[in-house]
Amino acid sequence: MSNDSNTPVAPWYKQPWLWFILAPLIAVFFYGTFFLYMAITTHDGIVKDDYYKVARGYFVDPSKAQKAESLGIVGTLNIDNLTGDLMLHYRSTASDLPTQLTLNIVSPTHKKYDQTLTLKRVEGSQAYTGNLLAALKGKRYLMLEPQDKSWQLRAEIVPPYDQKIVQLAPNVE
Repeated sequence: MSNDSNTPVAPWYKQPWLWFILAPLIAVFFYGTFFLYMAITTHDGIVKDDYYKVARGYFVDPSKAQKAESLGIVGTLNIDNLTGDLMLHYRSTASDLPTQLTLNIVSPTHKKYDQTLTLKRVEGSQAYTGNLLAALKGKRYLMLEPQDKSWQLRAEIVPPYDQKIVQLAPNVE
């Protein structure tokens, strides 16, 4: 006959059920600490747009788009993602053409993927040229405006970008 009362009991830290219960709690502690550290040390960039908070809602300022529409401004942007070349064909009812335009290529996810480019006018034409800073990947928003930021054209683009033609128009809501 066996006598179980003489069997030595293992110390508490050698009990398998204890570690079965504590292992998930310990894992949650380490993962929680890691994600808290990541949330504090990383910064989500702000999104570029013409809106501001009013009480509990947001107000979008359509004045720049309305001005572009009143001037009859439209554009066609040719994007070559392989070489990084940009060619904008600009049309307007206004007689004076700006010498430079600013093209903001905005990522909807993070500010570090945004590009602000200066497009320079080709003499004797209504075309503007520029170069991408980096190849485009993923969905992007385009915002074209002059140096004085008096009007704005917008477009939304999605891949593929190899040889892409985009129509820029006033986004009046």
